[in-house]
Amino acid sequence: MKKNLFLIAFCFAGAIAGAINGCKKDAVSIYNNGPIAKSFTEEFADVVGLTAKGWVFKDNSLPDSVYASDQWKQGVAGTDKSGNAFGFPAYSYKSSPDEYAYSDAFYSDTNQVVSSWLITPVLSVKNGDNISFYTRGDATNSIAGRLQVLMNKTASLDVGSSSSSTGDFNTVLFDINSSQSSNGYPTTWTKYEYTFSGISGKMDTRIAFRHYYIHPIIFPNHEGVAIDQFKFQVN
Repeated sequence: MKKNLFLIAFCFAGAIAGAINGCKKDAVSIYNNGPIAKSFTEEFADVVGLTAKGWVFKDNSLPDSVYASDQWKQGVAGTDKSGNAFGFPAYSYKSSPDEYAYSDAFYSDTNQVVSSWLITPVLSVKNGDNISFYTRGDATNSIAGRLQVLMNKTASLDVGSSSSSTGDFNTVLFDINSSQSSNGYPTTWTKYEYTFSGISGKMDTRIAFRHYYIHPIIFPNHEGVAIDQFKFQVN
């Protein structure tokens, strides 16, 4: 009898584990079977882990940052030993307020150009599908953040090799604070949305978030930019 009870318990536990693992596989399967044609949301809970989902990081900044501060990484949010807050919380998060993607900028040269890229997996899109995301900068003075959102109408990852090049990402969806104006970047989470149109049938595409800033001479106190809750909605 005890042996039978053990077997029943073992099988039940195995069934639960299998269901959980099945859910995990379903959660990541959209990234492993070619262009994504299903709706999904990326919350940036693990920015390093994005590469396993098909996201790509590229950095064409000039010169290379000494601290690699402009490369996209995990957000920053917390309090120091004195209880003073630093960074800012994510737009939405489940476990930690740092669940967003962030590109900073520390300048060692007034001729530096920040050109740091975070590129989505390949999306299969049609007319009426849309993407949305939230972005903000640091809530400090003299902010002159800038973010370009560029579309590539192929699956290519070519962004060129220079700090000014965009390669195959030649369709501008958004250029937030293109004038690099002080206090021109939102300092609270702000939503941007784009609906695909003018497509015949379906099209493979990648969307790039490019932290782009040219020659920080006038506003040397430029701070970083952040993105959160990227959604791809198939309609």
